[in-house]
Amino acid sequence: MVMSWLLSAVLMVFSSVITVLPVKVTSNFENYWGVSLNRDCGFSEPLDNGQALWLFCDTAWNDFNGSHFIPGSTAAVGPYSAGLVPTQLNELSTPPGPPPKPPHYGGPSQFLPAPAGLLNPSGQPCTPNVGQYPASWITGIATITPDNLLITYADLCVTQTEKPFFIQGFGIAEYNPATNAVTARTTVFSTPGLQLPAAKILGSPIYTGGFLYLYGFECTNWFSGVCVNGSTNVARTDSWRTPGNYQWYSQGAFVYSYAQATNIIPSAAAGVSVHRFGSAGLHAIVQKDLGGGFEVWRAATPAGPWIQRSTGKVACSGGSGHDLCRALTGHPELSTPDHMMVSYFNPGSGHVEAALVPWDSRK
Repeated sequence: MVMSWLLSAVLMVFSSVITVLPVKVTSNFENYWGVSLNRDCGFSEPLDNGQALWLFCDTAWNDFNGSHFIPGSTAAVGPYSAGLVPTQLNELSTPPGPPPKPPHYGGPSQFLPAPAGLLNPSGQPCTPNVGQYPASWITGIATITPDNLLITYADLCVTQTEKPFFIQGFGIAEYNPATNAVTARTTVFSTPGLQLPAAKILGSPIYTGGFLYLYGFECTNWFSGVCVNGSTNVARTDSWRTPGNYQWYSQGAFVYSYAQATNIIPSAAAGVSVHRFGSAGLHAIVQKDLGGGFEVWRAATPAGPWIQRSTGKVACSGGSGHDLCRALTGHPELSTPDHMMVSYFNPGSGHVEAALVPWDSRK
């Protein structure tokens, strides 16, 4: 349940950053059975029935039946209120199938099926085993119409090698939330056995002016867990099922060559999450390091110019190897005039958490 103290949460001051205490994003399955879902990311989109759809990446948990792991994606729906972290989501069954009647205490199910035809870095099939598995990781959600949500994802082979996240495809699923049905699924870009170019690994879909805009990023140089060199690019299309219809922003114009894509945000990014926050407009959360540091940038149009607005740091702790602070994501429907709601994976708690962050840094 939503704790009453959250309604009057105390602001915590960390140097120049003020944030509201983080809260775990939980479902009725967790609340009822007393388990904790280790989920790798959390995206949300408001629906026209007063609910919000949440999509998560890899999901693992332990219960009285043993250990469980769902690769790729799981989904849940539940009520939402601006300024509050959802704590009563209802897990969705694998599409197609009607959404559950709340409260629903059933556990997570696979949302998008695992991709076929992927290879591991050695050139062998990426069949699920102890050292690898294929997955479609969610990268964003956008509403086209109430009965058609676009869900972007990356197809990859996850391995225990020097190339742990071998991304070989980008796709878009079309989803009807009223019937919990994936009505179409398009693999837009595919390079089996080869790493997909960063400019084609897209997410944060924004639909405006008849175009679908999508963002990609790449960190090209790290130092002590901080991204010191990298770029963010934006692509657009008015026919998202057609690979040849995609254009990338390059030196003031959109061109058809992804190789000509140029950086649009003058800040090296370890991760980028772009959303339209109502009248506040477009904002990008740029993760700067593996400890949860970030910058907030804003723009009037998808290609910019982008202007830095604030800096912050989410309350991550612990972690090692590839299990570090990640997946910083904005949630417009949960944000307020004074604060942006940001979710992230906290390795210290092994959970997706969310907190309110002031729109502007306070010094």
